[in-house]
Amino acid sequence: MKLVCVFLLIFCFQLKAKVAAQLIDLKTKNAPLERVLQEIRKQSNYTFFYKSDQLTKANPVTIDVQAASLISVLDKCFQGQPFTYVVEDQMILIKPVKKNSKTNAEDIIIKGVVTGENRKPLAEASVIIKGSNKATKTNLHGEFSISVTNTQAVLVISYIGYQKREIPASASSFNIQLKIATTDLDEAIVVAYGSSSKRQDVGARSIVTAKEFEGIPSASIATLLQGRVAGMDVTTNSGSPGGGGTAITIRGYNSLGVEQARRFSNPLWVIDGVPMNTFSSPVTGTNLLADINPDMIESVQVLKDASAASIYGSRAANGVILVTTKKGTKDNKGQFNVNISSSLSLLPRFPDVTIGKAERDFHIKSVRNQLVGYYDYENKKYSIPTSYNDPNPGLDGFWQPNYNGGFSSPQLQDSLNTYYNNSTNWFPVYYQTAKVTNGNVQAFGSMDKISYGIGLGLYNEEGVSRGSDFTRVNLLSNFTVSPVKNLDLTLRINLTGTDRSKSVKDGGLNRGSAIETVPGDPLELSSTVPGPGSAFYDTKLASLRYVDEKNRGNRLTSNFDLKYHLLPGLDVSSNVSYDYSLQKRNYYAPSFLDVNNRGRSTGEVESNSQILNENLLTYSLNIRKNHNLKVLAGFSSQYDRYEYNGGTAMGSPSDLIFYSRPGFPLLGTQTAFGTTTTTALQTFTSDMQEKVLNSLFGRLEYNFKEKYIFNMSFRRDGSSVFGKNNKFAYFPSVAAGWSFAEERFVKDNLPFLNFGKLRASWGKSGLTFSQTYLALGLLDNTPYPYTGQAGISPHYIDGLLNPDLSWEKTSQMDLGIDLEMFDNRLSITSDYYYRKTTDLLYNSVLPGDYSGYVTQWRNMGAISNEGIELMVKYALIRKKGMTWNISVNAARNWNLLLDTYNNRDLYRTDSRDYFVIGKSLSGIYGYKTKGFVENQNQVPVYFNVNGDLVPLAPQYDTGNFYKSGDINYEDTNGDGVINSNDRVYLGSTLPKIYGGLVNEFRWKSFELNLSMVYSIGRKMFNAVPGASIASSQSPLLFNPNHVTFWTVPGNNTKYPRLQISNSSGFTDVLDRNIETVNYIKLKTLTLGYSLPESFVKRIKVSGVKFYASGENIFTITNYSGLDPEVVSIETGIDNGKQYGIPRKLTLGLTVKL
Repeated sequence: MKLVCVFLLIFCFQLKAKVAAQLIDLKTKNAPLERVLQEIRKQSNYTFFYKSDQLTKANPVTIDVQAASLISVLDKCFQGQPFTYVVEDQMILIKPVKKNSKTNAEDIIIKGVVTGENRKPLAEASVIIKGSNKATKTNLHGEFSISVTNTQAVLVISYIGYQKREIPASASSFNIQLKIATTDLDEAIVVAYGSSSKRQDVGARSIVTAKEFEGIPSASIATLLQGRVAGMDVTTNSGSPGGGGTAITIRGYNSLGVEQARRFSNPLWVIDGVPMNTFSSPVTGTNLLADINPDMIESVQVLKDASAASIYGSRAANGVILVTTKKGTKDNKGQFNVNISSSLSLLPRFPDVTIGKAERDFHIKSVRNQLVGYYDYENKKYSIPTSYNDPNPGLDGFWQPNYNGGFSSPQLQDSLNTYYNNSTNWFPVYYQTAKVTNGNVQAFGSMDKISYGIGLGLYNEEGVSRGSDFTRVNLLSNFTVSPVKNLDLTLRINLTGTDRSKSVKDGGLNRGSAIETVPGDPLELSSTVPGPGSAFYDTKLASLRYVDEKNRGNRLTSNFDLKYHLLPGLDVSSNVSYDYSLQKRNYYAPSFLDVNNRGRSTGEVESNSQILNENLLTYSLNIRKNHNLKVLAGFSSQYDRYEYNGGTAMGSPSDLIFYSRPGFPLLGTQTAFGTTTTTALQTFTSDMQEKVLNSLFGRLEYNFKEKYIFNMSFRRDGSSVFGKNNKFAYFPSVAAGWSFAEERFVKDNLPFLNFGKLRASWGKSGLTFSQTYLALGLLDNTPYPYTGQAGISPHYIDGLLNPDLSWEKTSQMDLGIDLEMFDNRLSITSDYYYRKTTDLLYNSVLPGDYSGYVTQWRNMGAISNEGIELMVKYALIRKKGMTWNISVNAARNWNLLLDTYNNRDLYRTDSRDYFVIGKSLSGIYGYKTKGFVENQNQVPVYFNVNGDLVPLAPQYDTGNFYKSGDINYEDTNGDGVINSNDRVYLGSTLPKIYGGLVNEFRWKSFELNLSMVYSIGRKMFNAVPGASIASSQSPLLFNPNHVTFWTVPGNNTKYPRLQISNSSGFTDVLDRNIETVNYIKLKTLTLGYSLPESFVKRIKVSGVKFYASGENIFTITNYSGLDPEVVSIETGIDNGKQYGIPRKLTLGLTVKL
């Protein structure tokens, strides 16, 4: 790879020298043409070919030019001459103009110049003879030369972002100026393995350009897409810098996801045509999407239906996101951009906090109210204590520090110690106003046969939670070289280095930023008698100060593409890409933060590599000007390798030695429950996985007059991860479109309609699983082979192999309509879709225990997603010096579990899997209630096996039965015990309607852009206040004066009777506490000002822009918690452990040279 780069750079410099020589300086008056041509040859190194007596009839030449292009000089020299010229590679052929040239195809040569806005030349604009395969492109100066058969021919000139023009060959002038497109129908768009236009495309896709999120610094492109794509729900579950807290869902969940994190639906990301690994590293917690510099992105396209995505086969079930990075411009002068910005980042809101004496008094009262039921053997019945002399009264746990293994007495101790009766809010100690620095330098340009784009970026973000910083350095380069005619070579290299100070493990971000674990006094223990193992949690500030952690990553992504134009319309290309990431983590916690007084050192190294080769053959054909055909065929091979090495050592000789070295003890002792045992102090783990994916694919595209469109595609994938009986799968798709606005009867009756198209598609895609060897059955390493046990044996849970294990398969149908009207001011896109996923991957429980295995991975069950999407764009103002565009999108998804492996709801007491047939996958599961138990006579009872009349017990403790003021739980299964088996479906955590709004306003040199996101109808449970009520730790995360508790019969209060027991209904998910949450957020707001062009020219730059922006500015919601967006999309439970989404205020400057 290094040699390739060196040779490429040498070749580029050679080309640059050659191009420089082609700029001609020439001044002559009435000079012979032959002498002029000799001078041109000296300056350009081009060779002229002509007969020796041919130039005797030439007219004298008068010319005066400096640094002019070769073509323009030749045009002036041959103007009015009896012959013309043709450029072929490094040769210039001179031949006479024949009298019958207008009827001879070889002699009619049309030359012209294509310019764009402000008369700037457009390089690589397409010039096509309409109805034929003959085409060319403009050179660096916008010049072209093409031959036609007769003057009846029509030239079609097009360029991305400009309106297409048709010029007859009989025109008197070919100085062609293109206008900026007011509609994007004919703009070139990137599709899978090729390009197309919106007019011809029949897939459901959305496009977001870099202009829409310009001036918004972000560590990840995912967060910048929020609210901009109909049908794509982007939820930021964590504001951790560089972390993997963004859940992206395209048209709903279509997998149980028990084998991998379902809340991250993992669409396939394709960067510049190459599928990439984009996941959160389990070692460093860094999301690999953070390796992509958003400032180097040109556009993002989201493929939503099967016709657009099925060609990616087994990786496309969750949708596909195509990212195109910035590449070299075709401007002769080149372009150099500098963008720098600085931001302040802060949490928008802290919870209500009650600490000090008020908190201690509240918890003491909750302990005094605690009544623990007991069995009265004298009267042979269950009772509750009425005095301190009764057996097993609840206050035993208050007066005795470790009574029955329960809580200690910090509340009493603290109430007697004035030091702990403070009223300080310690949240500002943990959280800070942080800084974000973002800088990017970019260079783009082109020479005669090379174009280039180079970008260097630095992003540094301090976390609002102290110690959670993220730094990224990124270098992206794109080179395209055309060394010979019809051959294009492209090399793309992206180098990224990241440094993240806290991970999600060993007291990392999940603890260091958790709202619910901030104690009353982080400088010391929150009580004088801490409970066992509570030291680490009670001294969080000490952990932030003294825990040393480094999470560093390096990534190289590169791809080399070769494309050769074999024949008119026939191209062949081959692409080889390499993606390598290396993640390292080193962690050390000093001995005084460990209950066994041992320092802990952890080291982990993880690497992922992917090699992909894709080979394509494309053919395009136009028949009689009406029939357009494009065929694609290809095959690919992908190899993935994962490696991990990690270990932990305890008992460092010194807290100044952070890394495990020789001399660390191998064994140690620990005492628990009065027993001393020997334990290993060093552990080591390693892993290596390999997998291969081979594919064949193809696509056929046909349209008649761009009015009737038909596409079809297929893909055959073969993967090593599946069972031997199901290694291969097929993924076809078909689609059709009708541009009905082109029909005469529509034009006559609906003159306001500029464009209208109906779309329909059907196709299949698939989803593989992440564990490489799951189909083979997992093995267990038994540590005692010398005592007769096998060293390696099948795992008793996942060890049973399944040779039929196969893909999850998704079939999708889509109906859509595209409309543009009122001079393209108003555009409407709407889609209806239905997706059904079968052969779901699930670890099903085996019947009986005769096999020795508990579960087996199987394909079973089905899921459906049905939905509608709407995108409306309107140009409110569109005139010189002022534009105002607004777009609104909305989506509704119905997600249902249709079937399971045993046609029953899936409840697993050994896991968190709860799936109910006919309900959404993302559901809240909890208990139904019937108000409060008003008195002891209302306590439900049942007879046990001994014939005793037993009060019904809440939660899991049969002795802790109902009492007055408790929540009256509903025993849904009638077994006499309230436990997890009584939980039922209480609602979907998915929104009923979601979407966004984008506003773009420009007036002269000012621009104002904003984006909003909204969500309607999500079900959530705010568990934070209740958890602080039922805990003996501090602080209280609410104001007790604003909360009501049951005290006497008939009370209609929010909470039951105040008591310390966790089984009292404060922490349970109850139907009475489920909230239907709606919110709307002003996600981004950017105000920019560009210096006037007259001033910019005087300082010799292309443009200067100042901007100020804000992110996560405000939220309007009915939710009782801090931020509804960070609530888990999987469970709907807000436990306060999520990293808050910060508000960012930014000032920035962009300079273009």
